[in-house]
Amino acid sequence: MRDKDMTDISQVLEEELAEAFEVKDEKALKRYVILLLENVMGREKAEKQFVELRSDIKVLAETMQEGFRQMEKRFEQIDKRFEQVDKRFEDMYHYMDKRFEQVDKRFEQVDKRFEDMYHYMDKRFEQVDKRFEDLNKRIGFMSWFTPTIVTLLLTLVMAAMKFL
Repeated sequence: MRDKDMTDISQVLEEELAEAFEVKDEKALKRYVILLLENVMGREKAEKQFVELRSDIKVLAETMQEGFRQMEKRFEQIDKRFEQVDKRFEDMYHYMDKRFEQVDKRFEQVDKRFEDMYHYMDKRFEQVDKRFEDLNKRIGFMSWFTPTIVTLLLTLVMAAMKFL
């Protein structure tokens, strides 16, 4: 309330109380009216502050609820991003798994080619060994046959010369 309204109310209260009761001390009556008005004004002020505080709390609660909704949306977005990252890692894992399978197949092919080459080389060495053995037999036969033939021919030539 304004000061003018306060003065008017205090005068009206003083007059009404003075008429209703026998007033022995007018100063005491004025003090009583001032205390009464301050008490009433204090209550009105407290009620007004309570209403304002209640309104502020309501706004704060609504703001907090909106903040929680926004945080929930943010967490949902983060969850979606984690799911996307997880899917990307899973796709990369499958891709790498396929690549390793392809590399394994290529190594198996290379192993088979080396095995085939090993068997081929082994057969070639066996053939070369056999040829060397055959050649060794021929040379052995020739080294036995040649001196024997030469000795026989010399013996025949000598025998023919003795007869002649």
